[in-house]
Amino acid sequence: MPEDYAIRCPVCNEGNLLVRSVLYPVPFFNQLVMFMIECPACHFAHNDVFATEQRKPSRWTLRVDRPELLDTRVVRSGSGTIRLPDFGIDIEPGPTAESFISNAQGVLLRTRPVVEAAVKFADRKDEKRRGRQILALIDKAMEGKVPFTLVIEDPAGVSGILPDDMTVVKFEELSIEEASMLKGAPAWLDEIRSDYEERKG
Repeated sequence: MPEDYAIRCPVCNEGNLLVRSVLYPVPFFNQLVMFMIECPACHFAHNDVFATEQRKPSRWTLRVDRPELLDTRVVRSGSGTIRLPDFGIDIEPGPTAESFISNAQGVLLRTRPVVEAAVKFADRKDEKRRGRQILALIDKAMEGKVPFTLVIEDPAGVSGILPDDMTVVKFEELSIEEASMLKGAPAWLDEIRSDYEERKG
């Protein structure tokens, strides 16, 4: 059951900020907690997902090559990086990265506005043309007519791809060095990344 808290909004300072937490039982993860924050005064909103237990950095890979796999459950936390290599798209987390629990089709739907914005602001005609081609491929992929690969990497191990049949997804634990190179890595991993780059350089 959701739990609600009323605290002052850090953006507009008008108060009545609604913070809601929902506990989700998820296979393989045991339980996840989603926090949803919203201010009715200034409409500031933010979501994030956390695991109830410590998890290792991870990479999940799914080849969506039949329509039913579009319904595969996807969890993306605020530290998760989404990769769609067939479309040349990487979505890396930032300070306001959106967390969600959706499915593979929903990931494409959320990706589409990013590509639309890139097309709108592209300076060159070839970039606009390529962007429109990618949009057309995404639309076909959402209908199950074009296969694609979905990859999610998370230094906190909270994000994941969770089909009913776990044999269709590839799960890998990332090394500390690999995890430290991802955006959204916690501060202690940033220190390891600096040491790692010094050794390489």
